[in-house]
Amino acid sequence: MTDYQDKEIIEIESEDNNNEDVIGPFDPNDIDVDISVVNLGFLLEQLEYNEIDLQPELQRTSDVWSPIKKSRLIESVLLGLPLPSFYFSEDPHTNKLLIVDGLQRLCAFTDFCITKKLKLKGLQFLTSLEGSTYDDLDRTQIRRIKSLKITKNTLRKNTPQNVKLVIFQRVNTAGVPLTPQEMRNALYQKKATDLLKSMVTLESFKAVTGGKIPSKRMADCDFANRFLAFYLYKDKYDGYLDEFMGETLGEINKMSQIEIEDLLNVFDQSMKVCYQLLGNTAFKRPDPKKTGGFLKINKAIFEVLSVSIAKLSISEQQSLTIKKEQFRNSIHALFTQEDFIKSCTSGTAKIPQVEYRHIQVQQLIKDIISND
Repeated sequence: MTDYQDKEIIEIESEDNNNEDVIGPFDPNDIDVDISVVNLGFLLEQLEYNEIDLQPELQRTSDVWSPIKKSRLIESVLLGLPLPSFYFSEDPHTNKLLIVDGLQRLCAFTDFCITKKLKLKGLQFLTSLEGSTYDDLDRTQIRRIKSLKITKNTLRKNTPQNVKLVIFQRVNTAGVPLTPQEMRNALYQKKATDLLKSMVTLESFKAVTGGKIPSKRMADCDFANRFLAFYLYKDKYDGYLDEFMGETLGEINKMSQIEIEDLLNVFDQSMKVCYQLLGNTAFKRPDPKKTGGFLKINKAIFEVLSVSIAKLSISEQQSLTIKKEQFRNSIHALFTQEDFIKSCTSGTAKIPQVEYRHIQVQQLIKDIISND
């Protein structure tokens, strides 16, 4: 069994990217939202007939409500209490509805009313229903659930994707909000998101990260997305990281399968070389307080090192691995320099910080390869 398979501790260094959420202004005419008041039964019917895409991958990682919390939502509905609005986005490819805000509630309704696997527990008012399933309810109680009025806001498919991302950020604030990567995954499905999943399941990625970047909340896909954005379009980076990464996925969706397979191979090769050079500490800074120790995985270091290695030719990568001791000493020395540390830990999404760390690493690699 390889070393990384035994390690479950999450080690990702917190990042201060000081990144603006949105670029503006937007033309308000780009926003096409359908606002309707419907019965909850209508929403349940859409769930039953798979007209609402709960994102199975998202559901697995974001369906985090306990049975008690789900049960109390059902209890609130039975009591006739109003629910917060639901937000959806029309998928331009499938015409299904993607959930923007309200995922936890929809998961609870699915578990109780559709799959019927939820038994009510921890009720505070309707204690006589403790342990009941949906099939145990009487006709009046079922009618009360189905007739509850809810507000359903739907971003129509002709709303531009970058505008949808802004709205995602504005409304996704309650419960367990989606992470930026989860939002991008919902908006840019198909080829791009399939590529991300293929990238993070590579043995090379797992090995070089020591298995410490979790799939939960798509943390691993966030790293892969970042690699693709800076590998493909670094020269076009405008300082708005979230939108930059989202637009990258949109462009990948336009690529041929051969182009996508090439990207997967480039990433795989970069991960293998990074592992040959630095092992599973490749994207960590040396710990200044512990000799021979390292801090947690750093996203900015992952970005600059993985992309810089990927940009090399195979012969240049081979030359670098031959001189791996020199490279290891030089890169670790760079990781301790104050200006470089700042570029990887403070305001990491700002253009000057991005440019500085890429220039420094690229020059270091160039000096080592050319020094014969």
